[in-house]
Amino acid sequence: MRKCLLCLIGLIALAITACGTGGETIPGASAPGNLIEWDRNPNTIVFRADVTGGSSTDPFLAASEIPACTIYGDNHVVWTNELGAFNTQVLEDRLTDDQMRTFVNFLVLNRQIYNYKARTDVAPASSTAPVVETLLLFVNNVPHETDAFSGWDGQYYQEVVQSCRSISTAPALYVPAAAWITARVVEYDPSATALLWDAAANGLDLAALAAEGNPRWITDRNVAVIWNILRTSPPNIQFNQDNLQYWVSVQAPNITRESPPAPSGS
Repeated sequence: MRKCLLCLIGLIALAITACGTGGETIPGASAPGNLIEWDRNPNTIVFRADVTGGSSTDPFLAASEIPACTIYGDNHVVWTNELGAFNTQVLEDRLTDDQMRTFVNFLVLNRQIYNYKARTDVAPASSTAPVVETLLLFVNNVPHETDAFSGWDGQYYQEVVQSCRSISTAPALYVPAAAWITARVVEYDPSATALLWDAAANGLDLAALAAEGNPRWITDRNVAVIWNILRTSPPNIQFNQDNLQYWVSVQAPNITRESPPAPSGS
């Protein structure tokens, strides 16, 4: 009798694990005990919390932005820590498979993420692109996107972001040793923060970089220097070199929202 009772308890627990609460399930789930899998490619985005849209940020400047929290296929998690106005840390860690699955279960069972569908495309049109909070989950070969138009409550996005940022048990400050850097000549803006850039002293000529018109892979100290400037300044900070003003962007593979892959062999 005791043996049968234990078997019954085990079956109930298994059913709860497989189905979740409120009938919530994980699309593409395989056999019990192996319910959550993901593409292990380090370039694959398994989860991302981000804010998109709006017209206040030029796409050139947006290239340097880091989403609130991203998890890649190799269990690499990257997130931002806002220390104050124009003062942002970028942190990273490598998660265990158990941590990954615990977080996915939180999204599915606790936050019921699959009940919310992306609805930006059916929202009323406006003269400017709306600023929209978005979430992406890609497990069991099933991509799922949802956004702030899907019916979340007011705290939903922030609770998910905070949970993603809290998975790590050993966060490390991220500063790239190499990255793609681009420069663009812009008109002088007296209201913008300005910084004097000495091309000879720094070994990086912004005029030449802007003339190339494409990102250049940089591996010297300028990467960390410019990275830290952008993390602690307004996004439209102007670099003044020889009385010309430049915007500068830094793209780090698998860190910034978008980036070309690192050159082969780097």
